[in-house]
Amino acid sequence: MTWTASTHQERRKQFGRFLLGTGGIGGIAAATGPGLGLSEEDGLKLIDRAVGEGFKILDTADVYTGGTSERVVGTWNREHAGTEVLTQTKTGITPSGPDLSPERVQRQLDHSIAVLGHVDLFVAHQIDTTTPMQDWLPVFSTAVENGSVRAYGLSNVSAAQLTEALETADRLGLARPEIIQNSYSLLVRGDDKDVLPIAVSEGLAYEAYSPLATGVLAGRYSNGERPAAGSRASVASRADTYLDDPDLMERVRAFDQLAAETGVSSAGLALAWLVNHPTVTAPIVGPSKDSQWQGIREATQVKWTADLADRLDALFPVQ
Repeated sequence: MTWTASTHQERRKQFGRFLLGTGGIGGIAAATGPGLGLSEEDGLKLIDRAVGEGFKILDTADVYTGGTSERVVGTWNREHAGTEVLTQTKTGITPSGPDLSPERVQRQLDHSIAVLGHVDLFVAHQIDTTTPMQDWLPVFSTAVENGSVRAYGLSNVSAAQLTEALETADRLGLARPEIIQNSYSLLVRGDDKDVLPIAVSEGLAYEAYSPLATGVLAGRYSNGERPAAGSRASVASRADTYLDDPDLMERVRAFDQLAAETGVSSAGLALAWLVNHPTVTAPIVGPSKDSQWQGIREATQVKWTADLADRLDALFPVQ
């Protein structure tokens, strides 16, 4: 697959409708321990299934599950040499905080390439405010220029940080970041105000992670249930904030009813909103159970209308 897309629709074709998040292989993102996540064998089966369903990009990070996620993705890559499936990894999060010092970025990229077999898309996992962008952006740019990666991007990035990165890249004559990966869902819509408009104006791909808001938009906690041990929500920092907000949960229950009226699951409707979003390139999903594939399939089957979009905007307006 060549990296030649320039328009929003071309990007969507290139990325596919969904990216596979592999942070649940061996744990849940940065959390590891008994009862968390998929086994390595089940992780390989998940990747097989996702690729069979048409997924084109595997998303991981050097920090995920103590390195297990990257290692399993690397095993799959080696067993499927020659495939056009792209591998995207991230670096920059450490136990002591964000670290994008140039030496570390290069060291981690070399490590990820060795573990994964190849890195196609390389993303700064979190902006390091202690290291000037003019110091670390050149490492990402050089990786594109020398062919180590196809493109690079920024995750957990604000509009001000994104603007600074683009301006710095232009000022220094560097390759620009082409990808944004931020938390975005019907419950988290801050990027509507500023990041998404920049993505549109600058022709950047936008990947939405946590599209079901740690399961709240999947109908799992609508009747007062609490996250079970080992679930994604059990280790998510925002889950309790959502579940302890009576007004929000009342709107979530109304959302569940709207999904039922539409003839799909709550997860299916939440993902359909992103699949049909005019500026989101693709959401990142990490199904761990057969039942969770239902929402993914439903998302592409919903008959999308302006009325349905308006009703969702009324339930979850941009704050």
